[in-house]
Amino acid sequence: MPRYKKILLVDDHGIVREGAALHLRALDPEIEVFHARTVEEGKAQVAAHGPDLVFLDLRFEDEPLEGLKLLKWIKASPEHDHTPVIVMSGEPLDRKAIEDLLGDNAAGFLSKGKADSAEIFRVAMMSMEAGAVFIHGARTGVTRAGAPTAEAQPPPRTAASLGLNESHRKVLMLHVRGTPYKRIARDCGLAEVTVKEYISDMCRMFKVENAKALIYEIARAGVVLREDA
Repeated sequence: MPRYKKILLVDDHGIVREGAALHLRALDPEIEVFHARTVEEGKAQVAAHGPDLVFLDLRFEDEPLEGLKLLKWIKASPEHDHTPVIVMSGEPLDRKAIEDLLGDNAAGFLSKGKADSAEIFRVAMMSMEAGAVFIHGARTGVTRAGAPTAEAQPPPRTAASLGLNESHRKVLMLHVRGTPYKRIARDCGLAEVTVKEYISDMCRMFKVENAKALIYEIARAGVVLREDA
């Protein structure tokens, strides 16, 4: 199992939190699960427990983007900005909407309609541990019947197979986890401007326009960034 042992579930629906907690504990009884019903409770839980991973709902009651407040708060905190946050939504999101979440430093996306088994949580954690981007349940189009279609996941590819050097690999691995540039620079011993240059280099390599599109393309291409993955 991956290293994520303290997990925070932030969702205003108790049945969703309880179901996710059961799935997580089925994966590993030692996983400690914390709950929050609101963004403010989420802040308190993050501050009190320092979770290794957060699953965060996007919508709270009538506020469709309320969860972004907690995501931005976590990423603005020097103590917690390294904490990966997977955003969940009960509504299907298209590539543009998910790219916007990634641009706000989310570490991935999970459609709550897909979160009905322990397997999806296992895949999410193991994907991130391998340095891959976790996006599950993205809407890519509409069928004739009007139902959203999901994007197929290609076979995994390594950073070496793409010709990424070690410095670019390390920067990219932190970037796809939703780590802010300042933190990446500090952890990699680089200037922040150099981190931005590396990200620009890789945007050109993957033929995308910006850093958030780069993360989505990494997911679409099935790239894993851990050397031992």
